[in-house]
Amino acid sequence: MDLQEFPLVLFTLLTQTAVGLALVAAVHGRAVAEGPEPGERAEWGAVLGLLVLGVAAAFFHLGQPLGAFRMVANLKTAWLSREILAFAVFGVLAVAAAVVAYRGRSNGWLIRATALVGLVALIATGMTYAAPSMPAIHNALPLVFFGLTAVTLGVAAASYFVPEDTRPRLAGILSYALVVALVVYLAVPFVWLAGGVLMHETGQAFLTSPLYWGRILLGLALPLAVVWRTRSIPAWLPVLLVLGELAGRIVFFGLVAASGANMGMPY
Repeated sequence: MDLQEFPLVLFTLLTQTAVGLALVAAVHGRAVAEGPEPGERAEWGAVLGLLVLGVAAAFFHLGQPLGAFRMVANLKTAWLSREILAFAVFGVLAVAAAVVAYRGRSNGWLIRATALVGLVALIATGMTYAAPSMPAIHNALPLVFFGLTAVTLGVAAASYFVPEDTRPRLAGILSYALVVALVVYLAVPFVWLAGGVLMHETGQAFLTSPLYWGRILLGLALPLAVVWRTRSIPAWLPVLLVLGELAGRIVFFGLVAASGANMGMPY
């Protein structure tokens, strides 16, 4: 993987975790007269922190960071512009939700609106990276991959903030998400092997990559075994999941074959 793409690795992981946290907050959160639930303030602080770090990382990918505002100029045709706008709105709503929570209040409609816009931003991100020059992912797979990341990391991170009686439910959701992720990530490379030249090349690159198998074993299979055995999410497990997702995202950005890389080859 080109080092210039590492900021995109961080941007996608951090922002998708932020969206996942917002989605969990929308599902388990509820506005009550007494104010926000315990941990809700810290949870929204984490959403904002992850979003700010993700956006800051993305700036290192730009050749001219001061011209970043121009990227919203093509909303009619470019998914990248829509992604940036969606994350901007998500950020504004997340700030509002955090302010409300820190003032000792809670607003269920605001939380749900923030999560909905975050979901729109996630879809826009998936469409942005479904590049026509990369047949293996010129489809819904980026959205599937990113959605799984948002769910697994969002649920795992939420375990630090939710009440004790909610954590077993989160562990159950995480176990289902890990099962789905394990099936998807094991099956997709073999599907690619049955495709065209570039898809076959991508599948072969994944299956022969130690980083891919490390992601499968340490980032999915081991966490799943831990959750099944303990029926909980130990405090160290989200860290392992982040490392696994980091390895998977490096593989995603580094090993998917593009048509330009094979220009002039006798296919």
